[in-house]
Amino acid sequence: MKSDSIANLAVALAGAQGEFSAVPKGADNPFFKSKYAALPDVVATATPVLSKHGLSVAQFVDSDDIGDLLTTYLMHTSGEFISHSMRLHVAKSNDPQSQGSAITYARRYSYMSALGLVADVDDDGNSASFAADVRKVSTPSPSLAAKVASEAGQPAPARPTGLATEKMTRMIWAICHKTLNYDDATQFATVSSVVGRDISDLTKLTFDEAKKVIEHLQSLQ
Repeated sequence: MKSDSIANLAVALAGAQGEFSAVPKGADNPFFKSKYAALPDVVATATPVLSKHGLSVAQFVDSDDIGDLLTTYLMHTSGEFISHSMRLHVAKSNDPQSQGSAITYARRYSYMSALGLVADVDDDGNSASFAADVRKVSTPSPSLAAKVASEAGQPAPARPTGLATEKMTRMIWAICHKTLNYDDATQFATVSSVVGRDISDLTKLTFDEAKKVIEHLQSLQ
């Protein structure tokens, strides 16, 4: 949605974008050994420049027949505005903490999108490589023992379940904290709910449990 005219808003936004500085990256990602910009960093950096150019951002939670939405308005003192809505994906229904995490995630990305900000450190394709690694390990080539057993009409030897790989646990952390904007408590609550047992350490997940968690988290993105 937008006002009938956005001429003044467009000029003001162009001026503001010319003054936006790099957003400080104050949140830690221990697995990637890097930092990224959290919502407070983004808002604190942008607000003084927005105010100087007569711009402001307002965000509201609403709902439709499908579910909850976050609507972001970029407004100008002239009364002109543009807005867009983003669907909220809540990990656990009827859970205020999960809803809060979903709202924070949506606010951050909608705010940055409206202003044309880019703040996250490029993870150099790590998330994509993790997903490829999971797919690769999840569908291994038949072992020689399995082929021999099959030809002999005997059941193939069971593959040891083992523990989750380091890449799998890193992927779980990255999706929870960077994509879904979960804190540690929400992450472990979600993981525990998916695997059906209390988990307070991702390295204690089995391979199959980690695969199940990753598939669940990817469905929320």
